[in-house]
Amino acid sequence: MAENGESTCAKCGRKITAADINCPLCGALTAPGRLEPKSRVAYVLLAFFFGWAGIHNFYAKRTGEGLVQLGVTLLSCGLMLWAVELWVLIEMFTVSRDGRNVPMRGRGILTAAILLAAGALLFFGAVGGAVGYPFYLRCRQEAALTGCREHLSRIGAALLLYADENGGAFPAADGIPGFEALPLAEAEVWVCPSGSEQVDFRRLSRRNCSYVYLGGANREQVECPVAFELPGNHARNRVNILYADGRVETHVFPGSVRSDVEVIGALADLEPDPELKAFLLRKR
Repeated sequence: MAENGESTCAKCGRKITAADINCPLCGALTAPGRLEPKSRVAYVLLAFFFGWAGIHNFYAKRTGEGLVQLGVTLLSCGLMLWAVELWVLIEMFTVSRDGRNVPMRGRGILTAAILLAAGALLFFGAVGGAVGYPFYLRCRQEAALTGCREHLSRIGAALLLYADENGGAFPAADGIPGFEALPLAEAEVWVCPSGSEQVDFRRLSRRNCSYVYLGGANREQVECPVAFELPGNHARNRVNILYADGRVETHVFPGSVRSDVEVIGALADLEPDPELKAFLLRKR
């Protein structure tokens, strides 16, 4: 050792001082018998992820503190976890020496701050997602339901226009043939916004149409259902129904109603008018 307290590292030859426990260049111990310091960064990382079990203190030779933290967590069945985590949080910023009273190396405070910031972002992101996603999903469902009603309203307007030109009668054919008689060229009208049918088609078919038409009614039968969407497109099994006067109403059916025939049967069960009831039963 030189008089000014400097010497050279036996491993890499760099100059070191008496205060250096490790070589600043290669990290080797500066003198035989000196204790290898623990990493402050490793201590903080272990505290952040496994602080509830005291792993960071076991790593830093602070066995007593580690045993207390592990014991409190286990014996309280997690009820005192908040107290242990608060203790760990304080340790992340204040502990700079290990259980042997050897200073730790590294910038643990910066690591702790980064971890806490990342943890806070993840926490608030998870909370925001848990709260916001159902709201977003509900908004999408309501928008699709409204869009479906608008599509049926446009179909209803086309039916009324057809009736004006045909003595008040709607197309007699059921299903797709009845729809094809209407003056509607827009492909998207035939598809519910939340449906799985293909919008891009060359010819209207059951594969690319979300709606069912009940032919043979006339515009004077204002309470008669003339078209409805296939069930399953909306939450709570809501189904939009188009009536002969052009209005659209949303009905909620039991979960067992999953087909167009079952929708017609459910509408027939709810219909008080014997004539309309018979009309619906003929369509089953």
